[in-house]
Amino acid sequence: MQTKQSVINSNIRSTVIAAFGLLSMLLAVSETAHAQGKEFVAPVVIQAAGSTAASIQSSVDAFRAALGNPNNGNNAGPLTSGRREINWDGGNPNVLDTTAPVTPFNVFLNTRGSQFTTPGLGLSQAPPSGGPQGGLAVLFGNPTYGTIFRTFSPSRLFTPVGSNITEALFFIPGSNGTVRATVRGFGAVFTDVDQPDGSGPGGKKGNRHASTLIEYFGVDGTLLFSSFVSASPGDGSLSFFGIVFDDAPIARVRIETGDVAPGPNDDRKHDIVVMDDFIYGEPQLLK
Repeated sequence: MQTKQSVINSNIRSTVIAAFGLLSMLLAVSETAHAQGKEFVAPVVIQAAGSTAASIQSSVDAFRAALGNPNNGNNAGPLTSGRREINWDGGNPNVLDTTAPVTPFNVFLNTRGSQFTTPGLGLSQAPPSGGPQGGLAVLFGNPTYGTIFRTFSPSRLFTPVGSNITEALFFIPGSNGTVRATVRGFGAVFTDVDQPDGSGPGGKKGNRHASTLIEYFGVDGTLLFSSFVSASPGDGSLSFFGIVFDDAPIARVRIETGDVAPGPNDDRKHDIVVMDDFIYGEPQLLK
């Protein structure tokens, strides 16, 4: 696989060609960087999509390297460098529980400085299927979810329930959500992004059939950067999208997974998408 890394200038549209083994496909990606004054520097963009975890592994590793070491785990801040990671697995890939939907989702608020919300019923961690509560297949009453979704890091995924919108805010780890923070980068792994389908510009949101969108906002609510997430054909595919700024301007991230809330079958009418690993820069004191 060839990893596409690029610096995206203000208000441009990029077409990314990625090769995954013997599979070649055209990924039409709409990306926009919004200047925050004369000194604005556009971020580095790292993205990939493919049929297996190996297809995106080098891009995820490149994103980790761009954010910097170490992985600070649950260490209290403020810290000057490094990154935080969430893989939804409770520190053990043998954990297969399906958690009840909740919003705000504060499981990592104190330990890793992130809070997640949705306008829906809540956010849940679950395997595609199995475990005591049956995973996503039972949570959404759709047995096909046990096969169309694949994990990047075993064994659970992350999803909103009753919505396809997830928002992230950042805080200094150890402050229990009392000290707001910003980060220099944020990236996420997605599973089963089927759209865009490579048919080119036009149509929904400026990119025909594009479904999964990630947006980055500054402290004052200004949109810093937005992009659709690259797709890969077939069930169980994996995609990654992340950006890294020189400084730490990102105060909020909004993710639109798929073109409809999970529940319906994943077909030509609906692109159902859920998430795996979140990786982001060490939260810095809000300026």
